[in-house]
Amino acid sequence: MLSLKHLPNAIPDEKVIFALRRHYITLFSLITSMIVLIVAPFLIQQYLVRFQPEILGDPTTVAILVIAGSIFFLFAWLFLFQNYIDYDLDMWIVTTKRILNIEQTGLFSRTISELRLYRIQDVTSSVKGFIHMMLDYGHVEIQTAGEQPRFLFEDIPHPNAVAKAILEYAEIDRREHLDEAVEEFAMIDKK
Repeated sequence: MLSLKHLPNAIPDEKVIFALRRHYITLFSLITSMIVLIVAPFLIQQYLVRFQPEILGDPTTVAILVIAGSIFFLFAWLFLFQNYIDYDLDMWIVTTKRILNIEQTGLFSRTISELRLYRIQDVTSSVKGFIHMMLDYGHVEIQTAGEQPRFLFEDIPHPNAVAKAILEYAEIDRREHLDEAVEEFAMIDKK
């Protein structure tokens, strides 16, 4: 279970309902890219050995090819690492009082947005495509009247259940805030 101690602006009596990340199937394209990037230089080397062995006979050309291959692997791994970090550190946390959107953009930039549940106006879930339907993952869009007009949970598992739960907890939180507002109004009225 996720601990709220390390999250910003902790609220008393707050409990985590969902800690969501993108569906694991979205890593398929990253894994495929990784395999292609690893295999491609070896295929090029085999091509040169079979069809153009004279290129590999010159020590200067071999040194240049080794340096070029090393630079290629360096950038390929950096690209793959950055995409994996983006996947792994993007997170949406739904609690009984608020929603936190933690979004990693690049290696050294993170944005954390917070939305109180009682401010939610509309929650929409969408599942588009055959694979999305079969594996039950999609988007959840949350609309508010606040500064940030919408929160978007991308490629999360079970979007319909998540949207339904968010609406239920938003209604509960709205009732609690209504009671607080009525109490405050009654205290002002008595003065």
